[in-house]
Amino acid sequence: MKKPNQRIGADVVKSDLVELHKSTSNKSATYALHFDTEETNQFCDFTENIQNLISASNVAHGSVTISTPHTTTAIIINESETGYINDFKRKLEELIPSDSYYEHDDWDLRTENMQEDENVNGRSHVRGSIIGSTSVSLPVVDSEIILGRWQRLFFVELDCARPRRLFIQIQDLD
Repeated sequence: MKKPNQRIGADVVKSDLVELHKSTSNKSATYALHFDTEETNQFCDFTENIQNLISASNVAHGSVTISTPHTTTAIIINESETGYINDFKRKLEELIPSDSYYEHDDWDLRTENMQEDENVNGRSHVRGSIIGSTSVSLPVVDSEIILGRWQRLFFVELDCARPRRLFIQIQDLD
């Protein structure tokens, strides 16, 4: 039932698809999605993008793995409901406050893995580690991702707005 001022849960962001590999049998493939995030703690819903790739892949029975190569992001599965997303963001800020001290951001102490355009993002690294995984694998049956009724696949941006990538690997078991 659509309400007059219906809220929309997660963002659907514009992305560019790059095919990295496709098997000769067309029964497995690896893709990269390139996109830009717009804000800290942004939930990006890629469920439809991934389902469309599976539907076009000829994989009837197998699995799909979704992975992010960024340490300040996460892949999670939950429902796309505005209240949940707002609650999640609020609790994340309570648990890992933006204004706390993070040794990762202390240039007087830190000497490892640094670069010139380094962000002050200790909180983002801690949030990424606590939230969960940088990848998730799900079963595919009859060319459909097996998800619960309300479940959606989210890429969560825990740092600042920037270009990002998401990798999708579809594999056939037959």
